[in-house]
Amino acid sequence: MSAAEILSLFPATFLSFLVAFGLGLVFWVAGLVVVSLITPHSELTLLRAGNLPCALAFGGKALGMVLPIAAVARTAAGPFDQIIWCIVAVAVQLVVHLVLTTLLEGRLKEEIAADKLGGAAVFIAFMQVGAGVLNNAVMSG
Repeated sequence: MSAAEILSLFPATFLSFLVAFGLGLVFWVAGLVVVSLITPHSELTLLRAGNLPCALAFGGKALGMVLPIAAVARTAAGPFDQIIWCIVAVAVQLVVHLVLTTLLEGRLKEEIAADKLGGAAVFIAFMQVGAGVLNNAVMSG
C-alpha cells in the first residue's frame, strides 16, 4: 500500500479511532464515578489530600477497569457492540469491588481513615488488576 493510499484512508480510520477511544474513555470514567459513589468515602478528596491507601486501592480499580475496556475497543464489531461489552466490563469490575469490600469488612475504610497503608489496600489493588486482566483476556477472545 502506498503512502498516498494510506493517507487517503486516514480520515475514516481516524474517525473510527476517535469513536472507539471516546467510548472507552466515557465508560472508564463512568465506571470510576460509580465506584466512587458506592464507597463510603470521597476518593477524589482523599486523592487530593495524598491519602496513600486510597490512591493504591483506587489506582488498582482504575487499572483493573481500563484493561477489559481496552480489550473491548480492540475486538468490538462496531460502536454498539463496544457499548454493550463496555457495560459488561464495568459491571464485572463493580461486582469484584463489592465482593472485595464485603470480604474485608471495612478494613480498607479503616486504613483510609488512618491514612496508613496496610494489607487491605494492597490486596484490593492487586485483586482488581487481576480481575481486569482476566476480564481482558476473556473479552479479547
